[in-house]
Amino acid sequence: MFAQKKKKRSTVPVVRRRAGQSVREEWDRLVNENLPFVIFIPGMLWLVWFTQRPAIANKISPDFWLALAIIGTGVSAIAYLRLIPRARNLVRGEKGELRVAEILDDLRAFGYRVYHDLVEDGFNVDHVVVGPSGVYAIETKFRSGSGVIEYRNGDGLFIGSNRLDEDRDPLAQARGSARAVRERLKDDTGLNRHVKAVLVFVGDWKIKNVWRDSDVAVLSTKDLPAYFDRYQPELRHDELKLIASHLERSARS
Repeated sequence: MFAQKKKKRSTVPVVRRRAGQSVREEWDRLVNENLPFVIFIPGMLWLVWFTQRPAIANKISPDFWLALAIIGTGVSAIAYLRLIPRARNLVRGEKGELRVAEILDDLRAFGYRVYHDLVEDGFNVDHVVVGPSGVYAIETKFRSGSGVIEYRNGDGLFIGSNRLDEDRDPLAQARGSARAVRERLKDDTGLNRHVKAVLVFVGDWKIKNVWRDSDVAVLSTKDLPAYFDRYQPELRHDELKLIASHLERSARS
């Protein structure tokens, strides 16, 4: 009797995370967690009122079910209106990350490695770039409208005389992303290399005082390609290869 051949296990290939993937996953959670409440619950109340009025008239007044359906619809409408700003911000965030990813991917022709949506503990790093000139952690922000964003070193970001207030401080986010990437690389590779923090605004915006000495570079998408030309090589080939291999692993986790 012939020996039975072992069947090969079918494995799902592990692929890189895409730009904006965390935003898309949050969008999916937002829809899946709220859709039943917003649509199906009031729908069921109206269905009961329309189809079961003769049956429930003998037990409970149909007006009770009508009032319940109206209240349920009102509550769902309020919940839906509250979801709109969150959904809009997620769409803008994904759009911004995809736009920056397009620009960064062009750097591959110049020897840079680009990774998107690296997941850390409780947050994600939008983009990480590594090349001869070092390692960069890039935070992306999409803003509608147009004008000039002034980066006052030590004071923050301003549009005119008004400070740019976000849900979370984008400068702090950029610093946190750079710090997280540095710590991860130090733990994984033993290399303690500075990671440059970069904040990119997507939209029709110009950045004033971009090149002040600061721990965060604030750029528009138009400024981004030329930014990498400012730095001289600081990583050896073996260091670059080691860092890239660990970032590749992180990008697939």
